[in-house]
Amino acid sequence: MRILKITFLIVIALSAQIIDAQESNLKNIKKLTFGGDNAEAYFSPDGKMLTLQVTNPDKGIPCDQIFSLDVTQQNIDFSSLKLISTGKGRTTCSYFMPDGKHVIYASTHEANDACPAPPKPKDGKYLWAIYPEFEIYLSDLNGKIIKKLTNSPGYDAEAVVSPDGKKIAFTSIRSGDLEIWTMNIDGSNLKQITSGLGYDGGCFFSHDSKKLVFRSSRPKTEAEIKEYKDLLAENLVAPTQMEIYTCNIDGTDLKQITHLGKANWAPFFHPSDKKIIFSSNHHATRGYDFQLYMINTDGTGLKQITYESEFNAFPMFSPDGKKLVFSSNRQQEKARETNVFIADWVDTDTNEYVNESNLKKHISYLASDELKGRLTGSEGEMKASEYLVKEFKNLGLKPYENKSYKQNFEYKIRLNPHDTISEGTANKGTNIIGYLDNGASKTIVIGAHYDHLGLNEHNNSTKANSAGEIHNGADDNASGVSGVLELARMLSKNKTKENVNYIFALFSGEEDGLIGSKHMAKTLKDLYPNVIAMINMDMIGRLNEQKSLVVGGVGTCPEFSSIIEKNKPAGFVVTQEMSGIGPSDHTSFYLKDIPVLFFFTGTHQDYHKPSDDEDKINYYGVKNIVEYVYRTAENISSLEKVTFTKTKNTEEKKVPKYKVTLGIMPDYTEHADGLHVDGVTDNRPAQKAGIVAGDVITKIGDCTVKEVYSYMECLAKINVGDEKDVVIIRNGILITVKVKFE
Repeated sequence: MRILKITFLIVIALSAQIIDAQESNLKNIKKLTFGGDNAEAYFSPDGKMLTLQVTNPDKGIPCDQIFSLDVTQQNIDFSSLKLISTGKGRTTCSYFMPDGKHVIYASTHEANDACPAPPKPKDGKYLWAIYPEFEIYLSDLNGKIIKKLTNSPGYDAEAVVSPDGKKIAFTSIRSGDLEIWTMNIDGSNLKQITSGLGYDGGCFFSHDSKKLVFRSSRPKTEAEIKEYKDLLAENLVAPTQMEIYTCNIDGTDLKQITHLGKANWAPFFHPSDKKIIFSSNHHATRGYDFQLYMINTDGTGLKQITYESEFNAFPMFSPDGKKLVFSSNRQQEKARETNVFIADWVDTDTNEYVNESNLKKHISYLASDELKGRLTGSEGEMKASEYLVKEFKNLGLKPYENKSYKQNFEYKIRLNPHDTISEGTANKGTNIIGYLDNGASKTIVIGAHYDHLGLNEHNNSTKANSAGEIHNGADDNASGVSGVLELARMLSKNKTKENVNYIFALFSGEEDGLIGSKHMAKTLKDLYPNVIAMINMDMIGRLNEQKSLVVGGVGTCPEFSSIIEKNKPAGFVVTQEMSGIGPSDHTSFYLKDIPVLFFFTGTHQDYHKPSDDEDKINYYGVKNIVEYVYRTAENISSLEKVTFTKTKNTEEKKVPKYKVTLGIMPDYTEHADGLHVDGVTDNRPAQKAGIVAGDVITKIGDCTVKEVYSYMECLAKINVGDEKDVVIIRNGILITVKVKFE
């Protein structure tokens, strides 16, 4: 990424509510309940009925009771629900028996007709009650209790039935801790299955009845163990740290499947028994946000399933695997309302899942010392280009123009600041371009630059005296290249023939002024006249803890803003920047009247330094951004018309030329009080004058600094060797420092 990257960005944050989320696994979503709190809906063996729990004070149901619902009915409303439980006490976790004519559920009705009081938060922590009055009952569909299956002091609940009809699994505290137990279908032959300290619960059988999947809180530190035991003594748990586990039905082969942190729960086996769908808030940076995810049973292949609303949980597949039922806050008519939904399930082609090991392989090689920083025109660039050509060949992509994957270009670079470009040094570079021909009438370009700074031969490093040091450029921009390669694999190897062709373009010469992309863009429309969009990934490897992502170019097409909003990964804070002009290769295509998008996780202290290495890459971030681009491209391809729109700052914002540097890394977000300093380069004027990260520059000499453009205008008025007073705000106090500019 060019050294002026951050100075181009004018950020506009949008806070529109997510609508029409991209939920490709779910089709024909239908609402089955209407008002109140409806959850834990589970299919009958023939898939025609649901049993579920309902709270709806407006309908005379003060706390959870068990109902059945015939999902084959054409018109479903509240009257379609049929009460199964007694209507007394509180119930939970109902499940059909193998005959489809009986259900089991847990209830407190024998202890008290009234609803037991829900727990109040302690120290701000959300708590679940483990009501000791819960026992498990067998009932017919008319509400007649046939048998009491448990009769033990303390909590017995969360019962489910194996598909082969032989076993019931449930959670019980009878051993002194919340463990999973099994019994025969008639209640005999009790066996304890789990034994680790913590709340093991919410279990379900695999479709072959050989395994259990469940969620567990497993406290480890002394403080966690004490808190767990103290709460349990009050019949409470804090369900904030839970992971997904599997084991055989006898308790052997215990495996922790997720290592995501926060609350991962409500797991259910995919019909293949090779994947697990579950609810999680691991992605959330703040607030309450649960989405459905799917993961392979070996812990790989995590994929987000739902995007809409802030609560999605209790997923269950129908016995034939064609339907999914789940609970969600979507389509609320009142606050705090949860309803049950049913949808057709569409299995996703596994080739359309991002493979994180591929990302790591590409970044590790491209950012290795062997390539010596991939400087345009160097041996390292040549090695990188051969690697990229090999990848495109292996994917079966066509060469660009049906000639070659390599597109060569020549240019001059100014290594001496006193030279003009015409007096500069001649250099050569090579773009690597592949074409996925779907026989479509329109084409999307997905690109990234693969060159970097080499040994700082072109003097673009932000580290002083770094000539001869390898600048590996893992984030800038091996990260973006890995994304392009993985998208090329996903789109070329999947079973779907998209209604758009794809050009995968990997540029060189970006660090010297977008040279490679300019060369490609110059003739693109002559060769491929129906290019509808260009998507650029440059520095997507350093997602921060707040999961902040900038998407530029959103204003270049009227539909882009809603597409970017609805497809964003859960928990991400996405800032939409309107301009088609930016400090990376998408600019070259925008200037040819092509709508563009630019994905960027921001600058950091290692930007343009030898320390931008692979071990600092956030692969969770790269994976999610690549998936985001995949969904975005899919949505763009489905638009009837993609209209190019010029953005304002093409005319209004011009970058002034300047001869000096202050040696800071600006915050690219506009603020009302001046230019915020994100970082300071070693041994440059700012550091020598005592300016530090967090300072706000308001004035340079008699020139006022309001944001990045006025800052650049001020620099343009200064010559090498000039000394100026620089006014900064530090912790609310005005400070003036003397700076000698270089």
